[in-house]
Amino acid sequence: MKKIAFIAISTFMVASLSYAEGNIGCGLGTQVLGEQDSTLMQVFAATTNGTSGNQTFGISSGTLGCKKPEKFVYNEQVNKFVQANMDTLAVDIAKGQGETINNLAYLVGVQDTVAFAKKLQSQFDVIYSSENVEYSDVVDAIHASI
Repeated sequence: MKKIAFIAISTFMVASLSYAEGNIGCGLGTQVLGEQDSTLMQVFAATTNGTSGNQTFGISSGTLGCKKPEKFVYNEQVNKFVQANMDTLAVDIAKGQGETINNLAYLVGVQDTVAFAKKLQSQFDVIYSSENVEYSDVVDAIHASI
């Protein structure tokens, strides 16, 4: 049992380091301990970053030395828009024009709405792959077609 616990803890520590940026990444452990040369201190900082949930918070909020992804808000707006307008968006994409396509183009930063609408129309079967398609699949397919 001790061997299994040791292997699990070792694996977790190595995994924490493998996802780190600059050895230990960003988060509370990095803020408190800084970039250390000691392997033990790096493991402690990386473990603190990975286990307490503060690294996730730091990334999503842009704090604790983490950089917030630039497309985070953009993707959230697109997700909400597509979720709220699934049926209308499907009709407009099928037609190759419409207000929901224009609004979607604005949200994704596309200038040429006519070309965007034609591209979406040509990809309709991929974007709306089934009658019960989920909005997240629609968003993914739209991003892939841009």
